[in-house]
Amino acid sequence: MSSRFAGLNLLCEERAPDGRLSILLASGLGMYLSVGIFLIYGFSVFIDPIAAETGWSRAGVAAAIAPVGLITGIMSPVIGLMTDRFGPRRVLIFSSLAMSVGLIGIGLGSQTLSSLLVWVALASLLGSAQTGVAYSQIIVGWFHERRGAALGLTLAFSGLGIATVPPLLSLAIEAFGWRMALVIAGVCAAMILSPVALFMLRDPRRGELRSPDRGGWSVVVAAALTRDFWLLLTAFLLTALVALAGSVSLPMILTDRGATPETAALAMTVVGVALVLARLGFGASLDRCPPRALTCLAFIAPAMGHLLLAATDGVTPAFVSAALFGFAVGAEGDAMGYLLARRFGTAAFGRIYGINYLAFCVGAGAGPSLLVALLSADGPSSVMAFGVAGLLGSVAPLLMLLVSDRTHAEGLAVSSSIDATEAIKQLDARKG
Repeated sequence: MSSRFAGLNLLCEERAPDGRLSILLASGLGMYLSVGIFLIYGFSVFIDPIAAETGWSRAGVAAAIAPVGLITGIMSPVIGLMTDRFGPRRVLIFSSLAMSVGLIGIGLGSQTLSSLLVWVALASLLGSAQTGVAYSQIIVGWFHERRGAALGLTLAFSGLGIATVPPLLSLAIEAFGWRMALVIAGVCAAMILSPVALFMLRDPRRGELRSPDRGGWSVVVAAALTRDFWLLLTAFLLTALVALAGSVSLPMILTDRGATPETAALAMTVVGVALVLARLGFGASLDRCPPRALTCLAFIAPAMGHLLLAATDGVTPAFVSAALFGFAVGAEGDAMGYLLARRFGTAAFGRIYGINYLAFCVGAGAGPSLLVALLSADGPSSVMAFGVAGLLGSVAPLLMLLVSDRTHAEGLAVSSSIDATEAIKQLDARKG
């Protein structure tokens, strides 16, 4: 009887006007001003002004960006643990203020190149919760029937941030100098993100997201003992590695092919537009199409992009590859949250998502340097380098074909009366 009422309540909650639109908007704003927008994409416009004013080398200033992705990735499982235990809203309230302090510290405390590197690393650590880990957890917990569309819309805001925040920071640098621009960025982040977390975000209901203590780590262990967990993690890592390798290296590739710097830079615009469109369209499609098959098709895109670069030496085909790379990155952001929640539930979503997001960051960080090394070794033709990248990229969709269609909610959802480990083991036995 109680289970029937629970199902009825869940259906009513999904359709009730209970503020989910404001939660969706708040999560989107959080992704718009995420740590990567400020310290990776936004920091790129600070490199030349900082080098010009201080006399530090451009390479040295640019090196400050390198640890950001690594720190964010390493912290992702930790953030997932914290959001599972305390709720994402509390973590985001603290992190919004902490990241703001870090941004202000970069502007006021960077008196030497080494101190700049330290402050950027510290800011990335303080803002490590301002990523898709916490915001995806909120969306997954609140949205059920339209989960894919909600994830896609939320994560698409990061594409808007990539397109608009760096130009705004550039205007602030021209008007006030790079130090004050960073202070302004920190103050604005606090003034926007803190009220959003305090007054607009809400943790999902405890029964929909967080389980009793014994359902936390047991879910993670049970998930890690399944083949699907490692298939998904490896597919996410390889797709990030190949797609980011292509997209980040495209300006250099186009320049080598005779394109002007302006034309080469335009490739990143194509990547960004494709990323936003993919997150919107792919996320909505996840609600209507078989998600595993759809993700498999999306993960073919970066392999096709590299094979196209290997087969041609012109500028125009490279822009087609740019669209394929951007589409894959955008689709992967939606697929990760959707598939992990679908397969392993939401009782320990933060930790499971954080582990997979770490794999994504490892792939994203290693991909560009790996491709550049292959291009340097390959010589002018570059056929071998792109062929190897395409071969690596083709592994991810093959792995997706091996992932089962089992869902967490097929009669064995984690609850206070069913141990999480036994639930997943029983489900595997029933389906196997």
